[in-house]
Amino acid sequence: LAQALRVPEATDASAQAVAPVAGGERLERLRIGALPSVAPSLLPQALARLRAQRQGLQILVKSAANAVLLDDLRAGELDVVVGRMSDPSLTSGLSFELLHTEPLVFVARPGHPLARRGASARAALAYPLVIYAEGTIPRHHTESFLASLGLALPADALQTLDVAVASALAAGSDSIWITPLGAARNDLALGRLVRLRIATPGTDEPVGLLLRTDAAPSPARGALVALLRDEARRLAAESKRRH
Repeated sequence: LAQALRVPEATDASAQAVAPVAGGERLERLRIGALPSVAPSLLPQALARLRAQRQGLQILVKSAANAVLLDDLRAGELDVVVGRMSDPSLTSGLSFELLHTEPLVFVARPGHPLARRGASARAALAYPLVIYAEGTIPRHHTESFLASLGLALPADALQTLDVAVASALAAGSDSIWITPLGAARNDLALGRLVRLRIATPGTDEPVGLLLRTDAAPSPARGALVALLRDEARRLAAESKRRH
């Protein structure tokens, strides 16, 4: 399998070698996989700094569920994945570096009835919910958290991996979005959404970098990894200041 994976990689390298180039130089390419719930908080600043450092770098960002991204990483179709720890059967041949952990949060529009007072998970279930799709780690943690309280998700909860859709629904209606904190961080900072006062102990999820252990390192990948580490430290420091 390891030898077979190098075939498409070699083909890609050959294609790039004869592809049109900018300024007479072959362009470097970086293929990034990122979970929809992770990308909004970690990637934008890191990518902006990366582009400033390495002008002319071709960057491709693919957003999908964790299992899909890990399959693509193992197949050599991605260079790095910003994702979550998963079942060992899905991470064979991959390394994981922890960047930070983040809890599940319940978020809603600023004028939401539950935003004006202390709330509970049971009270939140009386409103339309926006949750992650089946088979995702945030969905698993959501169900486990509610089960620990003797509760279950209603059958009509809206399921989506699209963070923009989920955020817009919560901001424009009485829907409550149950999400990892990082996915809602920017909306919370801008005041577009507020975090409901619902404690969610035991829901912290590890977020980190996944790489293929047998893949050759590249300067662009190394630069991105360093920038993502910096961004994770910045977010951690910011979170401590707020608390």
